[in-house]
Amino acid sequence: MATFFTILLVLLSLLPLLSSAAPRDTLLLGSSLSVEKDQTDVLRSQDGTFTCGFYSIYTNAFTFSIWYTNSANKTVVWTADRGRPVHARGAAVTLQKGGALVLTDYDGAVVWQAEGGDSAGVQYAQLLDTGNLVMKNSSGIVVWQSFDSPTDTLLPTQRITASTKLVSTTGLHVPGHNIFHFTDTSILSLMYDDADVHEIYWPDPDNGEYENNRNRYNNTRFGGLDDTGNFFSSDLPNQQALVASDQGLGIKRRLTLDPDGNLRLYSLNSSDGRWLVSWIAMSQPCNIHGFCGPNGICHYLPAPTCLCPPGYAMSNPGNWSQGCRPLVDINCTVEQVQPVKFLPLPGTDYWGSDQMHVDQVSLQACKNICRSDCTCKGFMYQQGSGSCYPKSFLFNGKAFTPPRKAYRIMYLKLPMSVNISGISVAQTNVLVSRKYHPDCRQMSKTLMEPFPEVHKASQGEAKWFYFYGFAGAIFVLEVFSIASVWWFVLRRELGASEIQAVEEGYKVLTSNFRRYSYKELVKATRNFKDELGRGGSGIVYKGILDDSREVAVKMLENVRQCEEEFQAELRIIGRINHMNLVRIWGFCSESCHRMLVTEYIENGSLANILSNETILLEWRQRFNIALGVAKGLAYLHHECLEWVIHCDVKPENILLDQNLEPKIADFGLAKLLNRGGTNQNVSRVRGTIGYIAPEWISSLKITAKVDVYSYGVLLLELLLGKRVLDLAVGADEEVHKVLRKLVGTLADMLDRKEPSSIAEVVDCRLNGQFNYTQVRTLIRLSVSCLDEDRNKRPTMESIVQMLLLADDSRSIS
Repeated sequence: MATFFTILLVLLSLLPLLSSAAPRDTLLLGSSLSVEKDQTDVLRSQDGTFTCGFYSIYTNAFTFSIWYTNSANKTVVWTADRGRPVHARGAAVTLQKGGALVLTDYDGAVVWQAEGGDSAGVQYAQLLDTGNLVMKNSSGIVVWQSFDSPTDTLLPTQRITASTKLVSTTGLHVPGHNIFHFTDTSILSLMYDDADVHEIYWPDPDNGEYENNRNRYNNTRFGGLDDTGNFFSSDLPNQQALVASDQGLGIKRRLTLDPDGNLRLYSLNSSDGRWLVSWIAMSQPCNIHGFCGPNGICHYLPAPTCLCPPGYAMSNPGNWSQGCRPLVDINCTVEQVQPVKFLPLPGTDYWGSDQMHVDQVSLQACKNICRSDCTCKGFMYQQGSGSCYPKSFLFNGKAFTPPRKAYRIMYLKLPMSVNISGISVAQTNVLVSRKYHPDCRQMSKTLMEPFPEVHKASQGEAKWFYFYGFAGAIFVLEVFSIASVWWFVLRRELGASEIQAVEEGYKVLTSNFRRYSYKELVKATRNFKDELGRGGSGIVYKGILDDSREVAVKMLENVRQCEEEFQAELRIIGRINHMNLVRIWGFCSESCHRMLVTEYIENGSLANILSNETILLEWRQRFNIALGVAKGLAYLHHECLEWVIHCDVKPENILLDQNLEPKIADFGLAKLLNRGGTNQNVSRVRGTIGYIAPEWISSLKITAKVDVYSYGVLLLELLLGKRVLDLAVGADEEVHKVLRKLVGTLADMLDRKEPSSIAEVVDCRLNGQFNYTQVRTLIRLSVSCLDEDRNKRPTMESIVQMLLLADDSRSIS
């Protein structure tokens, strides 16, 4: 009997361990999932198909997501607030006693929450076998479900309605610009949507609804994917389904709006966890809007390929969504007409963005129309009909396949100074053959990355396939043999450190963020001869790389991390990309040398301009600088994957390009540098006197509000046209006291609402040439940014919104 009770006690003691080891599908009231245990602390559907928990998207960055358990790379099908990941330490999702499912970050801040209403009586959350995360009340009734808020994927039995949509996910795991939803005319469509472009590209916008086999103005707006691979929609005639090539039961599927803007139906190969495409919306990728980004042109060579037109260069190597930028801008601010030329691109058009449409005009007349309008970027001219389409924005560039639409010629408007001699104009000379169109009667047996298309080869094509396959196999064997011999020699000839360097080179091939050798940078900077400036983080030199690119090389001082940590932090910084942030091309970490290689900015720093009385910034330029810096800081604080606090916002770190567009430098260095020479952390004082927020001195926890304070000082300097340190020297007082007095004076001024007193604040050299509304907005922002209580300071996100509202007022008062 004693033995029985002993065994019973042992079993009872093991029950918690057994229950915690077994996957659970339910989260009870008061329970949580923690990010620290992302591999084990998850919900799993009863049949094991789906898992819900914290999904790692980057080092120390997680999203609360649902994914297919046994798919390659854990394919995510739903995410709570893709644009706001959480930190690795302390973040959790909790089903609170009040019935709300709440996602909190490491600092307790609420990132996302779902609730079924005050009277819902939520008792538990459950991950169903369908992949639907639901919250149920005591009666088992669903009061909230993830199926009602899809991200980029639709699962079998999930519905898309008038109030739901799919939005693509970018490579940075944030929402993209491609949308799949019901339009106002009740047509289920693919659309590209951003600040400049709002266009449908599927079904074919050149056709009418009936040509596209769609029913217009139906009242249902209801569609979905069933278990057999059929996708039905209320706008299809008789709800006729779009059918998967492997139609049938028992296959795990997903309908996903991919990052390239194409909609694909995938089927899971259960043996190896790979996804195969069984239906595709767009068989010709060049028809997808935004495929090659602004100014880019899509060609079939014969595969779809993005190219920049002559006079343009890729904006961000490796990322075609950002398209191409002009090598030389046409300046619309000069009084005299800038000489331009027109480059013909046969068989090419930028679909949409037409400024106007003029019929039956000569080619010369069309050129004159575009030449006389500085905002015109070029025009498409149709021979025969004499149709002229001037373009204000070059988007959806496509080279049409001859002979169809070969009469279309795009004339690109370029400054006369741009040298395009010797540059060939790429043309699509290969017809898009049958093999580029999907045959949905048979699934492709292989998976092609990154965005596979579906096709079925004919018998004739199959013969050539075997021939080329055999030749390809021989070639691969030869390459493998040569590589093996070379690798054997390399292993014998190189030491351990050199082999590590070679292996590092292979990593570089898959990244836009390059590692430079010290020798390369010595050569590029002519032995560090041309110094651009120096500061607390190090000395900056100008350099020219072997590819003739001008760069700035910053020699970092007091780097505290070990080699591995240093490179990890730099790769985080290297992924950050925004038009108002200095682009970082790579780094050098060799022996005792630690250097950053960044883009070279022509006009130097804002500090140089503010300190030079002979240079006068016009009011419009000052306002644009204020807006650009705010956008850059807002991106660092709110949008990029790793939340970056700059910690040293000041005019020396605001660089101005040839168009006086501001670019923030030295972001992300706070975690890299040990400026005091000891092992400091972010709680120790950083920054520059005059720009340091009070909490640095008060030993409070440092937040993004320290950058907001520094930004407020920057606004004052733009308003006054001089440095705050100069004001302090003139008043023979500490800069902090001078700032407090100035903020008090400005606050009183705002209360009195006297235009004359506000005008006295602005740099007198402008002679009253400024926008009163914008000046008042900047004064109000600077006062609120410089509040001693950081909780009363605005966020950079709200600052951008206020400046954009003021930007609508452009009249000079």
